[in-house]
Amino acid sequence: MSDSLPIPESSTENDPLAAWLNRLPGGPVVWIIVSVELFTFSLFFLGYAWSYAQEVEVFSTSQAMLHPTSGAINTAILLTGSWLIARGAHRARTNSDAVPWLIATALSGIVFTGIKISEYVDVFSHGVSLSTNQFWFFYLFLTVLHLVHVVIGVGICAVVAYGLRRPGENPPDGDTVEAAATYWHLVDLIWIMLFPLLYMSGAQ
Repeated sequence: MSDSLPIPESSTENDPLAAWLNRLPGGPVVWIIVSVELFTFSLFFLGYAWSYAQEVEVFSTSQAMLHPTSGAINTAILLTGSWLIARGAHRARTNSDAVPWLIATALSGIVFTGIKISEYVDVFSHGVSLSTNQFWFFYLFLTVLHLVHVVIGVGICAVVAYGLRRPGENPPDGDTVEAAATYWHLVDLIWIMLFPLLYMSGAQ
């Protein structure tokens, strides 16, 4: 079953806005979700920037404990996942097999998760928690929230791939794969903003 809710043809013929919404990859509902998510994260980014300005030394000292290399590797992994799922969406649109691309995208998310967990283990070994200071509150809250989105993305890819491989009464179609791809690109975009903000904003 498609995650998008297309607007009926009859209502788009004389309504340019409805026609435009109906052409959005994955459908308008997915883009509403994307907009809400981006707005929510943007508020936290603004909160981080304000707190950083108040406690520059605390933020810089805490940030120095992180490993930008692992963050950069995870950035490359998510970008690779975005390319893979874009290929999957294209293949679904051309009635080709998109399953291997969806599975590969899910695997990239699993690798990202593994690297992130190893980073948390290192951070927690230094006695860090949400209450340590404002930097660690934002770091842990934002990265865990993002990681939840990654895990959800992995699950979506797995479910869609399974539906394509073993179709039932309402098998996933091209719109469904595009909806999954749009969500993955959202996860990728959020990380692209998080990585420099959390790992490099205090670099000298």
